[in-house]
Amino acid sequence: MVVNINVQEQRELLRSRFKIDFLTSDKANITKIQAFHSSKSGTDLEAYLKENAWSEDQQGITKVYLVKDVETDDIVFFFALSAGLLYKEIGAEDSKLSAVEKEIVDCCVKAFLERNSDITPDLVFSWYDNEPIDKEKLRKLIDVRIKLKSAAESDPEKTKNSVNVKQVSETFPGIVLTHFCKNADYSFSERLAFPIGFYVFWEIVVKEVLHIASLLGCRYLYLFAADNTEQTPSSTTVMYSEYWDEDDTDTIPVYKLVEYYKNELKFEDVQDITILKPYYDFPCFSLIQAIDRLPEHREAAWIQHSDVDT
Repeated sequence: MVVNINVQEQRELLRSRFKIDFLTSDKANITKIQAFHSSKSGTDLEAYLKENAWSEDQQGITKVYLVKDVETDDIVFFFALSAGLLYKEIGAEDSKLSAVEKEIVDCCVKAFLERNSDITPDLVFSWYDNEPIDKEKLRKLIDVRIKLKSAAESDPEKTKNSVNVKQVSETFPGIVLTHFCKNADYSFSERLAFPIGFYVFWEIVVKEVLHIASLLGCRYLYLFAADNTEQTPSSTTVMYSEYWDEDDTDTIPVYKLVEYYKNELKFEDVQDITILKPYYDFPCFSLIQAIDRLPEHREAAWIQHSDVDT
């Protein structure tokens, strides 16, 4: 990867300067986190670290990581990861169908499930001869939908286990970035060409995510971001608080938080699959990216910064 030497040198400098520590790996961290201070926009995250993080980590609810300065042992950043699950609803493909295509699929599937042999796909297609439809595509979709619906109907009878079970088309294991916050009291001696949080995400968070994915099946990394320019974040909301302190030299006022996640950290809006969103994140934006694309995105992000004047 060809990058501006100044950016690359700074990247290497931080690699030697920062270390990662599991919150509950050392009881001394109980005292150390009390000295952590967020910017004004991240006070809920600061409270979480000081009041709830230790117990949640011990209970296996969330894994909390401290990024520390090797020379001073000061906390630079903290972030937290937890296991997640996404899924695709039965019938999720309907959002990509036209009204006519959906009518055809619904009619054919209903006829099959009701054992009405008089109504066949060919017959239904004949009703729409004047419509521009892809019959082959619809036949495949009808076959898949019938298979799923039939299995869903027979499942309770076979397993005797229909209570508290949600039937879906497909599930996708994931990792949730639940917290992400800079220590406002920490300052780095060198002037950097990129925010410290940018480095922490791409070089530390992503490294941990890829390691987890090498041990356990994981398809997506996702988060819930509260755009601080429009609303107040909740106590468990992911907040890149570094960018919203007007006194912070790392501040990037051009982007709103969500746009920053999309442009710099390469997250995208959730499409085609369903995300499980807890009530405390209802005001937040759901963002996602495929874990197998993280290395590619990391390279693109650093190249993007190498093109910026330092």
